[in-house]
Amino acid sequence: MVSTSRTLCIALLPILACALIAGCRNLLTDYSVSPVLPEIPDAFYVGTDSCIPCHDDIFKQYKKTVHARISKNELAGTEHGCETCHGPGSKHVQSKGAVADIISFSRLSATESSAVCLTCHTGEPTMDWRSNVHVLNDVGCNDCHKSHKETGPKMVHLGDPDICFSCHTGKYTQHLLPSHHPVKEKKMKCSSCHNNHGSENNNLKQDTLNDLCFECHAEHQGPFVFEHAPAVEDCSICHDPHGTIANNLLKQSQPFLCLRCHRGHRSNPATGSHPGASTFLTSCTQCHSSVHGSDLPSQVKGGGLTR
Repeated sequence: MVSTSRTLCIALLPILACALIAGCRNLLTDYSVSPVLPEIPDAFYVGTDSCIPCHDDIFKQYKKTVHARISKNELAGTEHGCETCHGPGSKHVQSKGAVADIISFSRLSATESSAVCLTCHTGEPTMDWRSNVHVLNDVGCNDCHKSHKETGPKMVHLGDPDICFSCHTGKYTQHLLPSHHPVKEKKMKCSSCHNNHGSENNNLKQDTLNDLCFECHAEHQGPFVFEHAPAVEDCSICHDPHGTIANNLLKQSQPFLCLRCHRGHRSNPATGSHPGASTFLTSCTQCHSSVHGSDLPSQVKGGGLTR
């Protein structure tokens, strides 16, 4: 019986290996290989004036954007105007507008269209674009930015946070819950915490979630003599930053949140009997107020108010 099971496992190894390679294909492509820029073979530049007769409505909008105001002295290659992004247009003009004879962004994949943008946008914040979860989900620059229209700061269509919520509908719903960061009050944006163009940690602006939280909530950082392990390890163990029903962005109301890790009170020779049943009718922080850590010992030997 054991021999049969071992033989079956060995036989399945090639299948599992192929599945693993297939699953990692997108990751390897987006992270390790430079995307191929689209091009129009044998075409040459004919100038922006050749585009205006057919695309006059787009050109009127384009003239108001920062792209139209960049001079060739500021950035090499921009002297070609529309053709800087859409490629040489001679064949497109000769064929009287055939889409196959021009770089049409609507026909490009997210990776290909983004590659065109990244030829100029090489510095911050787009230099980390390939470590972006958006890339892995086939989202490109043009899904958020409208290069022909001055729709908002940085040409972000709809603006932040509306552009984010158009895809992240679950996070939008959370921001409508009673406890939330002041995004809908316009005191914060998604980009206050997230680097939308990529980072190594879920597009967060800091290396760890705690480092990000401590930028605003520095009073909880410590170090403390008596540490609360979840607060040191990961703020999201107790809090959901996008919104909750419980107060203070807690994932669950007290005392039930605390009872997920702590067994609750029992009789203690040092302090006498505890009103165990009544703890379900109040909050743990009514007594244990320094849940993020404390330098003050409690009356219980060897413990702090966080234990």
